[in-house]
Amino acid sequence: MKTPKISPRLPLALLLGLGLFSAQVSASNGFNSEASHAAGGAVMAGALVWASDAWTPQYDRARVGFSVSAALGILVQYHEYDKGTNTASEALLDAASHTLGAAIGAYVTDGYLLSPVAKPEHGGSYVGVDFSFRF
Repeated sequence: MKTPKISPRLPLALLLGLGLFSAQVSASNGFNSEASHAAGGAVMAGALVWASDAWTPQYDRARVGFSVSAALGILVQYHEYDKGTNTASEALLDAASHTLGAAIGAYVTDGYLLSPVAKPEHGGSYVGVDFSFRF
């Protein structure tokens, strides 16, 4: 059975759409706020892992997704701190929540949603296989 092809432009459109909506959101330092930062980091990292797998398969897709998502989250929080809309402790907490979500999103997307792994290397190709057992 063939899997349907998804346009490589879909993650870019998704990230752009999420970015437009996130510009109008304001939050506090409660659990829901930090959970939303973590969820946003996870979704962004997952989309970036998928985009990295589609466009640049020679790089480690999990590392690319995590690092770009975490860097963007940290830069956004620094920008809010610089504008004066966040204190330093609020910006640090939001950036840490986003980074934790990015780590979870990159790990889950790389390990469970986009497996098996087939990577071209200098000496040949690397193919990863998933084994699962029912208990």
